[in-house]
Amino acid sequence: MGLQHEVSQGGLVKAGRNYRMYLTVDGQKKFRKTGTNDLEAATEMLASWRKEEELGFQADTRLRYEKMRDEYLKSGKHVQGSILEDLDTFFKGIRLAAITTRKMKEFREWRECNAVVLKFKEMSIEKEIALRKLKLKKPSPEQIATIETEATAWVENGVKATTNRRLSVLRAMFGFMVKQEQISKNDVPYFPMATGVDNHRTGTVSDDTFDKILAEIPETLHPYLKLLNATGMRSGQAAQLTWDMVDPNCAVLSIPGAITKTKKPQTLPLRNKQGKPFEWSEWIVNAKRHDGEAIFNTTDFRSQWRKACHKLKLGVYDAKTQTYRGLKPHDFRRTAVSRMTGSGIDRATAKSISGHKTDSVFNRYDIKDLSQQQDAFEVLAGK
Repeated sequence: MGLQHEVSQGGLVKAGRNYRMYLTVDGQKKFRKTGTNDLEAATEMLASWRKEEELGFQADTRLRYEKMRDEYLKSGKHVQGSILEDLDTFFKGIRLAAITTRKMKEFREWRECNAVVLKFKEMSIEKEIALRKLKLKKPSPEQIATIETEATAWVENGVKATTNRRLSVLRAMFGFMVKQEQISKNDVPYFPMATGVDNHRTGTVSDDTFDKILAEIPETLHPYLKLLNATGMRSGQAAQLTWDMVDPNCAVLSIPGAITKTKKPQTLPLRNKQGKPFEWSEWIVNAKRHDGEAIFNTTDFRSQWRKACHKLKLGVYDAKTQTYRGLKPHDFRRTAVSRMTGSGIDRATAKSISGHKTDSVFNRYDIKDLSQQQDAFEVLAGK
């Protein structure tokens, strides 16, 4: 905070598409961009700016990107390595005041024209075309042309979406600095996010397809796959489960928040109300336990998965380059949730099983009642 100032009421004027606000501070007229064409939002920004000026608040525009990043990470926030690498490379040494909308547009162009990204895009388009062709026995020239066009657009949208994710992280860093009162809300620039590019995967794994996958994959990996298919748990999280997370009666699996994406502990029943294991938990209940060791053997899982999916025409795998495109273990998350909600299981219970944290309405419920989860698994088992 600094010395208090004499500030006029100020106002808003249209500057092109968006509003621009102005104040007279100690007899000197000042202007700021709002970055919005919403009158109500612009009015709120003007009121906030006026209050800051009256109190003598001044953002430290000398702050640089590294300071903001370090403060954000120090608070316990996690950022994916590849995202952080791109942000660090482009915004290295730049003052926050210089990270403007134009600068972020330059970042988008820099990232999407990167040689590594272009190579990845080229390979991905090739794989996506091959994968889509697998679904047609004898595609006509017209169908092939359509596949090539749609596959190219799908991959290009995916690249734009990954740039969006990087900008979203940068925006979260700015928001954190505002909450810490190290910068003003008005010092946060407008973020140029690409629209209509969130090409989310939509497929699920049918029971028949799952059985075919099991038939092609070594039996040592079956318990791991059955857990993923039944619960929708993230494959990385499932691989970190250890025997000491299973209670002595082999009735409950208690997952610590340290390995969940929500950072909250999660519990799953391993037996139904009659004390019998579910099909997916039978191996856990009956296997010989070794405390501290991993519950599942995931040795060579990725390679075996890709080979099986390639053989079943669920994906395209190149053994020489070790590249793959097609069905992923993560698709079990969508499968499990779709199966649960489709069976009439309430979304809150479904999410307590899969570990999803999205959907603000259901986030308010902290489901800890194992009986609800037991009921859900019994419904799925048709009991």
